[in-house]
Amino acid sequence: METIERKPRSREQTRSGIMVTAKTIARREGWQAVSIRKIADAIEYSAPIVYEYFDSKDVLLNEIRNEGFSYLYQEYDRILKLYRDPEKRLYEISLIQWDFAQQQPEIYQVMYSLEGAYCSMPVYQSDIVQAVSDKVSEIICSFIPKSKESIRRLFFEWWSISHGLISMAMMLKDEQSIEMSAQVYRETMRRFVRGLK
Repeated sequence: METIERKPRSREQTRSGIMVTAKTIARREGWQAVSIRKIADAIEYSAPIVYEYFDSKDVLLNEIRNEGFSYLYQEYDRILKLYRDPEKRLYEISLIQWDFAQQQPEIYQVMYSLEGAYCSMPVYQSDIVQAVSDKVSEIICSFIPKSKESIRRLFFEWWSISHGLISMAMMLKDEQSIEMSAQVYRETMRRFVRGLK
């Protein structure tokens, strides 16, 4: 099929289409296979047109990473409004993190630079990542008022346990069933949350 310079689509549709295409290629072939040229071929645009939207693969990955953290922020905010019990809140956001990683593994990989989805733009400088961190810290603080340093430490423990188990489940997916990994995740996060009281 011949590559064309432009199709009559809005800028936002085109931008979104580029991101969807990148994620589709990554899901099918892995992030190492994703390139601006490959995306351009898949959407029948020339590479320079794709570069008008994303200066580099790094910029594209950063946008996808922000999309993932934005989703988590919205879901965590929903949980804060839905439940009053701090234990239930923290456990539920843990489950959201797990479910998201299973349903959108290619986005989760970009968020945490896994499976060749390395983005050199520092994640810790992102406003949305800070907003997500603040949401989790708010939930942790609601257990018992703690010092800022204690909250930071508990947040680090929660995120390390959650992300560590998710990463291991991804890595061992051919050796351990997802059901077993999910059970271990749920039980571990439940123990962690209960231990905060």
